[in-house]
Amino acid sequence: MGKRHEALHPLSHHHHHTLVMAQKLKKADENASIQEMTREVIEFWEKDGRDHFRDEEEVLLPLYAQYASVDQEEIRDMLIQHVQIRGLIQHIRGTRRIERSVFNELGELLMVHVRLEERIIFPMIEKVVPEKYLYQANGKFHLDSYSGF
Repeated sequence: MGKRHEALHPLSHHHHHTLVMAQKLKKADENASIQEMTREVIEFWEKDGRDHFRDEEEVLLPLYAQYASVDQEEIRDMLIQHVQIRGLIQHIRGTRRIERSVFNELGELLMVHVRLEERIIFPMIEKVVPEKYLYQANGKFHLDSYSGF
């Protein structure tokens, strides 16, 4: 991942965990335990995923909106992906017999999503938001359960 502004490190840190998870889901084949994957996805979501999306939607993007237009294709893609990911997670939580392909699809979507944010969205934000406000935003991010960041 590129050189990230220090204030956004907690989000990038979480992205790293997300990529590890995504790889596992993408590779899930007939040997993977559906129960185990379901448990991991739910835990991942409840510990960090849900709050991470909130950090981006309720803290980061509204801050960005004060300095640039959020009416951009990349931002729309990001938010649509948030909805799609939430939809897949709700499906996984609410379905007794989940097809393995759902986990593969979630893994693929998570990878695409993290790449979009790390390569495109975060650099856009870092370019226009004054540093001190990035640091203020950092103080509002949830604590990552893995790293304590």
